[in-house]
Amino acid sequence: MNTPEKTIFLLDMDAFFASVEERENPDLVGKPVIVVGSASPRSVVCAANYAVRKFGVHSAMSVSLAKRLCPHAEVVTARPSLYRQASKNVFSICETFTDLLEISSIDECYMDMTPTEERFGGALEAARMLKEKIQKTERLTCTIGVAPNKLLAKLAAGMNKPNGLFRILPADIQGILATLPLSALHGIGKKTESRLMSMGFTSAADLGRADRVRLRREIGVTGDRLVDMGQGVDDSPVVPYYERPPAKSISHESTLSEDTVDIELLKRNLYYLSERVAHRLRKQGVAAGTLGLVLRFGDLRRITRSRTISEPTDDGLVIYQSVLPLLEEVLKTPMPIRLIGVSASSLAGGVTQLGLFEDSKRSCLMEVVDEVNEKFGKTAIRPASLLNADKRDHITFKG
Repeated sequence: MNTPEKTIFLLDMDAFFASVEERENPDLVGKPVIVVGSASPRSVVCAANYAVRKFGVHSAMSVSLAKRLCPHAEVVTARPSLYRQASKNVFSICETFTDLLEISSIDECYMDMTPTEERFGGALEAARMLKEKIQKTERLTCTIGVAPNKLLAKLAAGMNKPNGLFRILPADIQGILATLPLSALHGIGKKTESRLMSMGFTSAADLGRADRVRLRREIGVTGDRLVDMGQGVDDSPVVPYYERPPAKSISHESTLSEDTVDIELLKRNLYYLSERVAHRLRKQGVAAGTLGLVLRFGDLRRITRSRTISEPTDDGLVIYQSVLPLLEEVLKTPMPIRLIGVSASSLAGGVTQLGLFEDSKRSCLMEVVDEVNEKFGKTAIRPASLLNADKRDHITFKG
């Protein structure tokens, strides 16, 4: 028996933060608008509407550069709680179309419409109705990509923005992939694209015809996945939040290209990893009561150290300040280190550390950073001390 073709939506809100600001302040409509994390000249662009993108302004760009590119742009300070509420409202609307809803970021979700599309007159009619309902209820526009799987739905959404609707049918797949650049496939970043191009792959279709054994040898276990992507194949299901098992622990590790005892280099790594762990804690709505340090030495010996804190936390600064003494204690006897990691366990929902770190401005900043990094990459915004850390320290991150 043939498995019926799935119908997957990828719903992407258009210039979400900026669009919400335009909705709240109609005087901004039609003007170039950038949303920033703070009023500081060292802040970054959290969102840019389509009017300002024409001048080359984009998210994660420094505000000073954005202003040089578009001096007459309207600059608005981000209001995360406003965007979060709008996001909840939009996703609640989506749940009236299907209960198979996977939220991938504050302004984007996958919807498995296979069981319910016929109730609305088919996939395209359902998508039109959903767009209309969001427009009428929230006064916001979105773009919907429709395809047989998540990979292609994401691709389809990017082919007709903003306020668009695009469907990729099975018969269209090979024609689209034939000339599609590698970077258009979700999950292939600049480094992977450069590596693949050096191997002679220039289009998605080239990748789909690749020798799997060769790719596994050259790139590792992701080689098979890359070939599948080049063929438009994606078997990953839409996983609703209520089916995801709760994590017991969260960790991130980084391997250095050279063994080192440089405390400043290790501290930069430690802070970066603490922020990454904190981001995942906040994303999952949990806080950690036990924090740990993982080290692997030049002789491949691995050790772990941990401590329990008085109140669970999801703050990267608190995590860093908690595990730093563990690192300093180990380094009292200098030994070359090749891997460093941070772990968080004893997870609890809805509890965060207060007291000294109960700062509304910091809380707001963390929300903005999370939302921008979620959409534009895990290091789109990072502390100034880490701006060139990956180039300077030759770090390979995983986790």
